[in-house]
Amino acid sequence: MASLYDVARLAGVSKSTVSRVINNESGVSDKARVRVALAIEECGYVVNQIAKDLKSSKSHLVGVIVPRISSHAVYRGVEGLTRGLEKAGKQLLLANSGLQTTKELEYIALFKQKRVEGIIMFATHIDDELSSAIHKTQIPVILVGQDGTRHGFPSVIHDDYRVGYLAAQKLMAKDCSRIGFLGVDTADIAVGQQRYQGFAEALQQGMLQPCFHQQGEFTILSGQHEMSQVIAQGIEFDGIFCATDKIAVGAIQALRAANRSPGDDVYVVGVGNDEMSAVITPSLSTFDLSFTEAGERAALMLLELIDSKDWQRANKITLGIDWVPRSSCPD
Repeated sequence: MASLYDVARLAGVSKSTVSRVINNESGVSDKARVRVALAIEECGYVVNQIAKDLKSSKSHLVGVIVPRISSHAVYRGVEGLTRGLEKAGKQLLLANSGLQTTKELEYIALFKQKRVEGIIMFATHIDDELSSAIHKTQIPVILVGQDGTRHGFPSVIHDDYRVGYLAAQKLMAKDCSRIGFLGVDTADIAVGQQRYQGFAEALQQGMLQPCFHQQGEFTILSGQHEMSQVIAQGIEFDGIFCATDKIAVGAIQALRAANRSPGDDVYVVGVGNDEMSAVITPSLSTFDLSFTEAGERAALMLLELIDSKDWQRANKITLGIDWVPRSSCPD
């Protein structure tokens, strides 16, 4: 294997000149740069990227923490940020926390050891312990899905309150008067709290109250279970807002098993525009959130922070939403 000395001897320059060319440093003539480049090609010298990165204090690595690999929002978001980061020459280290705070803390520490230049975290919560762990790394961090500006973290979020508010309005427009919510744990501020708060506020303005508020998980089975519980309790309802499309798919399955007719005697609205929402029977009316754009914007925001070194700018981007009417709650 060719060495730095071999390149220098072939190019007729010093080893320090070869090193400056490889690291794109100043103080080398164009003629010498050409000779070094030709010598590298001729002798097949391979740059030691690890050593180069250590010298430049850049690893070109970005850590990405996600709560669930199976999440529709996550895979679309990762798709978006991957395009932006790869264009900038960055590589991703992807970690799945499985919705465990301890895992998030472990991965943050691991990314510090791996010398990542930044971290993008698809967050389901943000508390003091997590905030403290992130700040101690002295690494720029972008949160996606949760507003972390109160903790000093730049964030890309969806307008979750407005999603809930509009969902209630869509159901009330179908003359629904007994409307319930199938959600998730309120530890998730965006999905568990803000979507419900917007929903409840719109109902209140329409002189209504939620007839049930179930808290489950981000799965089809959970949606099916929570809906079945409501049915078993004998609660009367004619409209359902589900915090995610997967929950809504499970709810529709439970409704059909109970001989209810989603889209006819009960209207159902979801969130996310998951691929399943278009093919389930009846097709699911939902809100399309800009998951791919969220990833793209997070990548750009992180790259700006890395370049500027101004890691304390806690700005926030709120993305738009689109209503997608289908059979479960047609316009």
